[in-house]
Amino acid sequence: MRCALALATLVLLLGGSSAKGAPPAPVAGQARSLWEAWPRVRVSPADPWALKHRELRTALALLQQRHPGLIALVEEGLSTEGRKIPALRLGQGPTGVLLWSQMHGDEPTATAALLDLLNWFGTSPADPAAQQVLSKLTLWIIPMLNPDGAERTQRRNAQEIDINRDAQRLASPEGRFLKALRDRVQPVIGYNLHNQNPNLRAGLTGDQVAIALLSVPGDEALTETPGTRRTKQLAVRVRELVEPLAPGRVSRYDMDYTARAFGDSMTRWGTSTLLIETGGWAGPEEAERLVRLNFVALAGSLTALADGSLETARAEAYPQIPLNERDALTTLVVRNTRLIGGRALPSFLADLAFLVPGAFSGDSPRRREPSLIEVGDLAHFRGLAELDATGLLAVPWPAPAGDWAALRESLGSRSLLATDEATLLAAVRALGETAVARPGYAGAVLFYRAGSPGTLTLEGAVLRGRLVGGKLAATGPGAAAAGR
Repeated sequence: MRCALALATLVLLLGGSSAKGAPPAPVAGQARSLWEAWPRVRVSPADPWALKHRELRTALALLQQRHPGLIALVEEGLSTEGRKIPALRLGQGPTGVLLWSQMHGDEPTATAALLDLLNWFGTSPADPAAQQVLSKLTLWIIPMLNPDGAERTQRRNAQEIDINRDAQRLASPEGRFLKALRDRVQPVIGYNLHNQNPNLRAGLTGDQVAIALLSVPGDEALTETPGTRRTKQLAVRVRELVEPLAPGRVSRYDMDYTARAFGDSMTRWGTSTLLIETGGWAGPEEAERLVRLNFVALAGSLTALADGSLETARAEAYPQIPLNERDALTTLVVRNTRLIGGRALPSFLADLAFLVPGAFSGDSPRRREPSLIEVGDLAHFRGLAELDATGLLAVPWPAPAGDWAALRESLGSRSLLATDEATLLAAVRALGETAVARPGYAGAVLFYRAGSPGTLTLEGAVLRGRLVGGKLAATGPGAAAAGR
């Protein structure tokens, strides 16, 4: 599978390099080289969400043993619950760069990539790019700022404070530690590393966002300074690096200035900051592809900072990065069905959008259960999986506990496996408000196909946001997961 992925990626790279707006050839070559180097230097786990505080400490200790003298543990903060927060130093260059990850405990992708980056420095003594970074830059790295949140796979710390909104009050020990380190080492550039809601598109015509970027402003007027111009150049360079690897999947993060946010405050304090948000890339080995993209983005942009090639990146190209498009991507979209929506109303033409929550949902409201999120004309929506339900009748049906077999058994006991529309309407009417297809509905949606005159036969269902029954086939990068 890894060979197939590498081959597919090489095709994308070769195809992307000749497209309009393609990155300069040296940048594309560097991206390809870093992408191909990642399997060799990788030490990160297959599942970044499995990387908790203990596993991180073990990984860092092994890296220090493997590469003596490379990684210095300069100090340790303490989390709310007393977990040690390591701050690392690499290199001895005159330009200080601060990278911090996982200030939201459920956002671990960049943390995993930082481990691979550390190993890249240690295992690449003959690589001039790696060595130039270490000679021209001093890197200060906090790989997991919020270990208490990571332990619970939650955004906030143990105080239930969002650390990224604590830059002014500094009520959290984690926030105080980050601020104290910044004040002590005075880095000129910051990397604020996060995960964002994976269900976003890169503009109206783009695909699911894999990487979103923001040159973080330092004031309400979004004043461009030499520092923010530099982070715009960094954003452009990161896009040039990863766009050939993930075409149509790089966006600009949609956020205004927020004085109490750490990234904005870092820029205001003099550490101009680039925000990198990891999104999603549905399909096999999604988490690993995203870690790999982060590795390319970090190693490539740090190299550009160190060797001076960043000056060739045009800050004027920054606004051309497409914005995050929200409310346009979801797990499964069913199109062109005829829906019995409930409330004794006649059927009507509708599309249905379903969301299956993953390990992370970004800054959107938490959804604990799969549910229907929208009904109607959803031409603007794109599903990671899609079902063309033309010719099918959709019926909301509060599902019993269990799987498809239990659902079929329940319907069979009511003679609803093969029936007629009038009987279905009456059955739905009898269920009242529990069988209304509306946003937040978490029951099953049954799909019937017309057979002999007047007869409808059950073909399958959406159960907990996934297609079941075997006769309904979805398309799209998330089709395999949607059909579980």
